[in-house]
Order: sequence, then C-alpha cells, then structure tokens
Amino acid sequence: MELQGLTCNGCGSSDVVFDPVTRKLHCNQCGREEYYSRAQLGANGKVAFTKDNAIQFFKSGNRVNARKFASDVLNIMQDNAAALFILAYCDEFVEGRSGAIKEFFRKIDDVALEYDEVRDLINLFTLSLYNLRDYESDMEILMVKNMQSERDRPELEKFIETVSPYCIGKYPSADFMTAEHMDLYCDLAANCNIPKTCFALLKGIQSNPDSPYVTKSFYMKARTQYFHDHYVLPVGRIINAMKESPGKSKFLGAFSAMLKKYESDATIA
Repeated sequence: MELQGLTCNGCGSSDVVFDPVTRKLHCNQCGREEYYSRAQLGANGKVAFTKDNAIQFFKSGNRVNARKFASDVLNIMQDNAAALFILAYCDEFVEGRSGAIKEFFRKIDDVALEYDEVRDLINLFTLSLYNLRDYESDMEILMVKNMQSERDRPELEKFIETVSPYCIGKYPSADFMTAEHMDLYCDLAANCNIPKTCFALLKGIQSNPDSPYVTKSFYMKARTQYFHDHYVLPVGRIINAMKESPGKSKFLGAFSAMLKKYESDATIA
C-alpha cells in the first residue's frame, strides 16, 4: 500500500510500499526495509488528518462519513483506538450488530495506547455515554490501565466523575452492582478522588429503580433484604474504601444514617 507522507529514511524516495499488518515499509528505489512504531505511524500526517476527520464527523452525527474515514485510518494503522471505536460504534448502534463494542474492548485491551489515543477515546466515550451505560466498567478499566502516572490522575478522576455518576443514575436496576463492579468502585475510591461517584452510589439507596423507596415495597421482605445485601451493603464497602480526606467522614456519616433508616423502615414495614 502506498502511503502519502512516508519516505525512505535511506534514500529519501517516496516510492515506498507499506504493510499495515507488520508496520513495515519497503522502498522500491533502494530496497531498504524499516519498521514503524505505533507512535510514529499515529503521528503521520495522513493518519492524523484522516482520524481527525473521522472524529469530527462522528461528533456531528454524520455516521456514514465517520465510518468511511475511520476505515481509511485502519487501512493504514490497524489498531488505531479512535478508528476502531468509531467503527465498532457504527456497527453496534447504526447497523445493529450486537457485540461490536464488546469486541472493541477485547481488541484494544492488549494495546499500549499512545497519549493522543487516550484523549481521543475520552472524548468519544464522553460523547457517547447515552449508549455506553453498560460498558462503564470496560471504559474505566481501559482508562486506568493507560493512565498510570500521577500527572494523569486529575484527568482520570475527571473522566470517572463524568462516566460513573451518569451510568449509576441510568441503570434500570441494582443488578449492575456485581462483585466485580463493587471491587472496581472500591479500587477507584481508594486511589482517586471521586466524591460525585460516591454520592451517586449513596443516592441510589433511595433512587435506584429496585430500591424499596422507589417501588414502595418494604413489605416485600425478601426483595428488601436482597437490595440491602446486594446494593446497600456494597455501597458501604465502597465508601469505607475511599481515600482518607476531610470529606470521607461526611460520607461515612451519611451512609451510616441511610443504613440505619433503611433497616428501620424494613423492620417497621
């Protein structure tokens, strides 16, 4: 494949052929072969320009052109994160191909993302939250994995504080609070400053669609006990896992009061 913008580092010729699978460039002029890193390839003018077009069309709602430009990116850089996501999103939510987003997260899991790719995904994920509620854990695990340095912490916290409160408020039941999801929240609370997320979880004790306060079903003892064990108590574990801060004691006090009231209301009903 000829690739505009790449030239032979040996003789300077632009008469080159590029293999996107191996990221190997072959010069037809002098026969030299060389390999490109993901960073080098992502910084190539054609890749950057085409990827930016894909993102802009995606942001404007033009999924046809977004998909076209994303496909063009992948013809050159097969594991570009933004292009892979745009293609998967179009497959899942435009073409109706179930499992495309899950496959995206599987593909990208082993890729060490470049700085710009992480920021592109943060932008795309945030724009698409209304369709990505069920992928809250996948999004956050991916970002945590690729934002390990201390200088990334503020941006990671901002991302979590955008994604988690939104998703928590949109879940149709308490079933999202699996043991794995609780452990993720605990890890995030222990290492990041995420008060909005913790507040959303506390609020869910009274506002989640399965809450007896919403369904007015405290008289249904088994259901009330289930919500207590599978949502209320896990929220308490997450609050207890929070980083030490002046605000943590307020969260602990609020949870203690809500737990006491919940158990009192359950007993009276």
